[in-house]
Amino acid sequence: MMDILNRSILFGGKAIVSALDITETAKRAREIHGFSVAAARAFTKALTLAAFMSAGFKDLGNKLTVILYGDGAGGKMVFAGKEGAKVRGYMEHPDCLADRPDAKVSDVVGREGTLAVIKDFGLKEPYNGYSRLVNGSIDADFAYYFTQSEQLPSAVATGVKFDENGEIVAAGGVIVQPMPGCTDEILVMLEDIVRDFTDMDERVAKFSPEQLIDDRFGHFEKSDLEPVYPAYECDCSRERTAAAIKLLGRAEAEKIVAEAGRIEVGCDFCGKKYVFDADDVRNIFDKDRNGKDS
Repeated sequence: MMDILNRSILFGGKAIVSALDITETAKRAREIHGFSVAAARAFTKALTLAAFMSAGFKDLGNKLTVILYGDGAGGKMVFAGKEGAKVRGYMEHPDCLADRPDAKVSDVVGREGTLAVIKDFGLKEPYNGYSRLVNGSIDADFAYYFTQSEQLPSAVATGVKFDENGEIVAAGGVIVQPMPGCTDEILVMLEDIVRDFTDMDERVAKFSPEQLIDDRFGHFEKSDLEPVYPAYECDCSRERTAAAIKLLGRAEAEKIVAEAGRIEVGCDFCGKKYVFDADDVRNIFDKDRNGKDS
């Protein structure tokens, strides 16, 4: 089953509501990283918002990086996104609080720390935004970031539903943001609607993104946009890893091989491992930029 992000323009262009189902994306992330229930809950909520943020990217070169530096049990969380809401990420301590499946999200994230966002549009300098963590709930932290760093007062509600065995059965969320011309009255009304989403774990399990929008916003003037299809994708490769080894310099790379017998590089995002022996390292440095022997 394919994940989906639906978006609708409200009040003739004064606001936009987005609703996501990223259940399969979340399951794939957990399969890769082996998250505990508590870690999966926090990670998935942030992954939902990383998917939302990258959904609007149009160009292949656009890149998103989101970093949560909190003092919680999960440690640092890093997310990357690109056009079409294709996302990936990792957590420093994915098995944290394994004995506390009902732990609060803030116990994993932490209540003190920083949310950093980097958007690279291929320009001379990327956009860098920062904000403090509000309470480690993810929803409030990202809402605060949008308001403080991007001047977009936003309403955010995400949810993750687990079954009795601790398996993810549904994940997603709703985000409402103003557009140029949005009045305070409209924004307050929309924020009140999203604030009423106190049972998002159940809502994302019961309703599709389209239904989530229609249920609470369908009575407003709205225009639906083309859907986007989130997925967990990693673009690591042996070639990219070889290029990173080349940055070490020949002397350093050969020193590592002499001491360890090989260079082994693991991808934090997908868990793949790339192994380079002495011959591989020699070939990396004996080929010029055109791939021909020097």
